[in-house]
Amino acid sequence: MSAFQAALLARNSTYVRACWTFAVICLTFACFQYANVHQQVAPDLEHAIRAHKWVNFFSLLLVPQTCYLIALLDTRKAALRISYGISVVSALLVLDNYVAPYGYRFSELAVDAPVELAWGERAFLLFGDTTKAYAVNRLLSLGTAVLAVFFCARAWRQRARFSNVLVWISVGLVAGTAALGGAADTGMLRVPYLSGFGFLFLAASFLLLVRREATQRLTEKIRISAALEREVESHKQSSQRFERALTNDALTRLPNREGALDKLRAMFAWSESSLTRTAVLLLDLDRLAIINGTRGYEAGNQVLIEVAQRLREHCGKRRLVARLGSARFVVGIAGHKTLAGIEREVEGVLEAIKPPFTVAGTVLNMTFSAGVAIYPDHANSPEDLLASAGLALHEARDLGPGNLRMFHPSLQQSLSERIGLENELKEALVNGEFFLHYQPQVCAVTERVLGMEALVRWQHPELGLVMPDKFIPLAESTGAIAAIGSWVLETACKQLQDWRALGFGDVRMAVNLSAQQLLLSDLGESVQAALKRAGLMGADLELEITESVLMQDPQRSIEKLEELRSLGVRLSIDDFGTGYSSLGYLKMLPVHSFKLDRSFVRDIGTSEKDLEICATAVGLARNLGLEIVAEGVEDSEQAAQLRQLGCNFLQGYYFARPLAAYAATNYLMEERESAAA
Repeated sequence: MSAFQAALLARNSTYVRACWTFAVICLTFACFQYANVHQQVAPDLEHAIRAHKWVNFFSLLLVPQTCYLIALLDTRKAALRISYGISVVSALLVLDNYVAPYGYRFSELAVDAPVELAWGERAFLLFGDTTKAYAVNRLLSLGTAVLAVFFCARAWRQRARFSNVLVWISVGLVAGTAALGGAADTGMLRVPYLSGFGFLFLAASFLLLVRREATQRLTEKIRISAALEREVESHKQSSQRFERALTNDALTRLPNREGALDKLRAMFAWSESSLTRTAVLLLDLDRLAIINGTRGYEAGNQVLIEVAQRLREHCGKRRLVARLGSARFVVGIAGHKTLAGIEREVEGVLEAIKPPFTVAGTVLNMTFSAGVAIYPDHANSPEDLLASAGLALHEARDLGPGNLRMFHPSLQQSLSERIGLENELKEALVNGEFFLHYQPQVCAVTERVLGMEALVRWQHPELGLVMPDKFIPLAESTGAIAAIGSWVLETACKQLQDWRALGFGDVRMAVNLSAQQLLLSDLGESVQAALKRAGLMGADLELEITESVLMQDPQRSIEKLEELRSLGVRLSIDDFGTGYSSLGYLKMLPVHSFKLDRSFVRDIGTSEKDLEICATAVGLARNLGLEIVAEGVEDSEQAAQLRQLGCNFLQGYYFARPLAAYAATNYLMEERESAAA
């Protein structure tokens, strides 16, 4: 039963081989006792000697098995080697046991008939002159006992799982009954072999401890499994919240641009099946900046919330209502076969948002500029339809506040130019039309240059210099940004390598990452390869990621940032404060610093609100152990105020405009010479 239970416990125990070995020991002891009984009840001496040889056989197996069990629990290689040596010696003794006439124990027997025990029972108890083989086995048994004592003592000191009082008592019983067996062999005592009965206590103790360990392990597995289930559920809920955050505007609870595009795709499919038109009405709230400047951003936000509520109530749940940007809303109109029907709906929407707004007890009369584009008349995709409506809105704003314009073919020229620019952009990298400028990042205290930000420029063969704000969105929409970003990274690292050769060891390079680059599967490998080719360390490079990029896929962004940080690369959030989710995710992002957007720095000398925003951002960075870089510094007053607030680094025209590579090198040399002077 003990062997069977040990085999069952092996399935759930960390001591699998030890449990199986103990099961074998239990079976061996059972056979030992069975043979012992046969010897004692033998009808004559011949049968008693035959049974005695089986007793010897099983007793010889017990010594190497016990030593092997101790070695498995001990885990030291020396213990295993000892057990293998004992096994070899025991195998030789087994052979001697079957060759010798009386077995390996006795050379001569002192008894030829059953003896009477103290309690009156008669049994064959063999004793007599012992052999050298018997002495060897006793030495092996003694060595195994010593090994067991040392193991138990060490386990007791280390408070291991098997350091239990029951084990000590059981080992003592086994040792005592084994000693009685030795006395019986020499004839000093007339008692049968009792070591099997002593082993019963050891079997019970061992199984009790293994069972307790297995129960604890099973309980721990159940606890871990439950914790994992809770974690998976929490992750699922977080993913759902992230999904909602990605497709919904935090202020108005309306769909954002991504959510609007998803709904427009569904509306296009429905229009195709019903042979109707789909129109988008793009609305821009006039003079929102004036309200924010004169009455505060809270008043402006209240106006935006009220506009969203009016649009939602007028259009209902079945129509598209979304917020695309600061003061820009889009309304989807579907199900009309004529332009007249679309025009009536547009008029209805404008009437719904026309009444004055009451904010903080003040009545505000607001106007809206509007642009309309129709599918399939003006565009064949949601993105192009919004772009067409945007062109119409731009024309309406040029006419003055409160105007409405419909997209018309003459505006298509702008789209054609955009498409032409996209095609030329694909060839620009191959033709070597890109180059880098570098803008210094200086220490706010010492004004020493500690970093250079790499800024890409496009020298178009016909249009001349094209700035990033015009071609970067095109590159992202066409997928060319990944190749351009890789070129920028390689070129910037090569330039830093050249500066290192000139002795500028404290300057690091800052490079911007786009959304597509951040989510590339091999980004870490590309960064590591670029650093290796340039002979740079990870800390020599700082990668800047805009917060809007991070919010496109927050979970994956965090994973990518963790991967980059493991390379030693510094990480920075660019244009911090221009989105809605930065503070919520900042504590989760493994970044070193963030850049305060120039929109806050620009009016820091004239706007108390912008000054307070900058002070709050600096305090937040200090509390989180992050550095802060203020960009857009254009005069000494801004630099002084930012320095007083505690900004770590400053960047802007006050120190230097973006410089070509040779000019940036001269700038660094001049700074070094002035410092030496």
